[in-house]
Amino acid sequence: MFDLLFGITEWLRTTVLLDFAFWLMETPLSLFMVENFWMVPLAQVFHILAIGAAFGTTLLLTVRINRSTGASQTVSEAAARYCGWTWWGLLVIILSGVLMATAEPIRNMVNAVFWIKMALIIVTVLITLGFQKSVRAKAAAAGAAFVASSGMRTTSILIVILWCVIILCGRWIAYVPV
Repeated sequence: MFDLLFGITEWLRTTVLLDFAFWLMETPLSLFMVENFWMVPLAQVFHILAIGAAFGTTLLLTVRINRSTGASQTVSEAAARYCGWTWWGLLVIILSGVLMATAEPIRNMVNAVFWIKMALIIVTVLITLGFQKSVRAKAAAAGAAFVASSGMRTTSILIVILWCVIILCGRWIAYVPV
């Protein structure tokens, strides 16, 4: 696996991404992030808090759909309560992630794990959009009698697993040699 990641990183070095990273390193935003000591840690704090919000609310909706907890509220109420937090959290994740990537563009642009994380985020967002739309529609139609299908329960668990892999990749980015 490590040889594969190394091979991808070596390939990324031959693409336009390396030139883009060098250009990005000279932009005012990148220079601002690097020259102001607290900017990167501050972006990291917001990034981690937003991951906690987005992952936490996804996990809470998952346990409610799987009838593990939260029987005092309907699935429709749980979705209304948690889905907004997921999307606001994702917005902060993206904004803070852009700031962190701008601060260290070379480490990110030619990092195989970084691109795996980006691909997983796109896949997870698309699955989550469809999943939340489906949950809201079916829960609204069924009301308090809503019982999630096995496919819906499996999808909710898949989304949680994808978030765990995204979090793992985010941690791993710092330790992959580029």
